[in-house]
Amino acid sequence: MVGCALVSIRVADDADNAELLDLEKMCPQGTSLVLQFDRSPDFFLRSRVYDNYKVYVAEEEGKIVGTVGATLKEFNMSEEVVKGVYIYDLRVHPTFRGRGIGSKLVQQVMAEENEADLAYGIIMEENYPSIALFKRLGFQNIHDLMFLNVPLYKRQEQTASKIRKMTTDDVSSVVDLINDHYRNHDFFASLSIDNFLNRTRQLTDYGFQSIQVVEVENRIVACAGLWDYSRILRTSVLRVTARLKMLTYILKFANLFTSTMKLPSVGEFFRLMYVTDFAFTEEAGPVQELIKHCLSLSYNCGCNFLVFPLDPLNPAIPLIAKYRPIRTSYNIYAKSLKGKALSTQRMIYVDAMDL
Repeated sequence: MVGCALVSIRVADDADNAELLDLEKMCPQGTSLVLQFDRSPDFFLRSRVYDNYKVYVAEEEGKIVGTVGATLKEFNMSEEVVKGVYIYDLRVHPTFRGRGIGSKLVQQVMAEENEADLAYGIIMEENYPSIALFKRLGFQNIHDLMFLNVPLYKRQEQTASKIRKMTTDDVSSVVDLINDHYRNHDFFASLSIDNFLNRTRQLTDYGFQSIQVVEVENRIVACAGLWDYSRILRTSVLRVTARLKMLTYILKFANLFTSTMKLPSVGEFFRLMYVTDFAFTEEAGPVQELIKHCLSLSYNCGCNFLVFPLDPLNPAIPLIAKYRPIRTSYNIYAKSLKGKALSTQRMIYVDAMDL
């Protein structure tokens, strides 16, 4: 156990669940749009998608005042296979901020992961306190990624393309398609059939029934999975800027006459559907039809936004842009733990598990 003054750090267990749920609610995220998250009834469900993970807590006088999660992953980086410890869900109680608790939680993760070649985290571009914390610890911004949040406010026209749910007979073809699509991407680990099947089982409420494929001349040319993230946590709006509040009123008025985007109001819960296992060949037509199909399915499920987490150079972005997504930018901050230079040149694979 590592401590500073009255603060000590240890690995969390199930008995900490209630306190961690309360801490989550005390740590809203965002600036212009401030969101509050509720993981009831299981704070640890978000971490259980990983084969291995640890959740640490910082305590003062028996009270949990901070937490962070970590998982060790193996993936490609600059054409080498490396091990990286992914740091996520860093939270510090508002009353205890400015005392170095967040730094000590991150340092504890790095001290315990002896196998890792690097440590990294994904930080929203506007999260200046977290960016400053990671920079102080020697992390650098090595890549950007973006979320394209497509608002779901109307049903899309049905497509004539051959789009269907994935079946067990498709596993080999889908695995090959995903591997071919992301072969030269950093943070991607080549999939075997076994670990692909294990992955579909690990994600909560995910599986073959969640993955759509496009078939052209008996060949799968595109695939995309839909993962309802509201099964992991519930998201509500805590605060909005005056500008966004005015935009909400304008959109509500416009909706009296035509279907248009709807922004959630303060206190309102909304559902996010994430796109995962998204891969395709170079043919644009099937990809466009698959995007439209996924929008329809998500709308029919009652979701408010379909989220595409992508590298900024992903060729699907111009196709998604037709649906006027709200774009949010994130950065990957990383630190080499064994003296190796960190690549920033190649495109990256964005794993929905990490979001």
